[in-house]
Amino acid sequence: MQFFTETQELFTLIFAIHFTLIIDRVHRNYNPYDTYNAWKGQLHAIRRLFLSWAVMYILPLLNFAAFLIILGAYDISFDPTPRGTLNIVLVGLSSFFDFGYYRIFESILYLSPKTFYTDKEADEMMAKDRGEFQAHFIPGILYVIASFIMIFIVII
Repeated sequence: MQFFTETQELFTLIFAIHFTLIIDRVHRNYNPYDTYNAWKGQLHAIRRLFLSWAVMYILPLLNFAAFLIILGAYDISFDPTPRGTLNIVLVGLSSFFDFGYYRIFESILYLSPKTFYTDKEADEMMAKDRGEFQAHFIPGILYVIASFIMIFIVII
């Protein structure tokens, strides 16, 4: 008995790789999982922790589950044809929506850094000159939307 279709397996594999890399990247760049300071009651760390859970775990996993269900509901061909090859590429690329959530997470941090970091940490973060809110938010939304478009193209 097969639990997942080939399409779901491909999607899950590539999503798992992206998800792992993005979680590692966000941890190295923004220290969102500062549970020690959150446990000590530091409001900045608590806000950052809850924001990371919402944007970096809950939203991507809900998106993943929706795509997994959609991909399982359709018979998608991976035949050695141009259309089959396109399906493979689009299914793989559609799992890149997680990077969009990373960019959205970054945008929220840059929108109000002193909400999520101490004054010193916020100044250090802003000194890296990584852009403004729109420079992260708009591409993030576009990554998520593009993933939906790719899934739609695969199922039609």
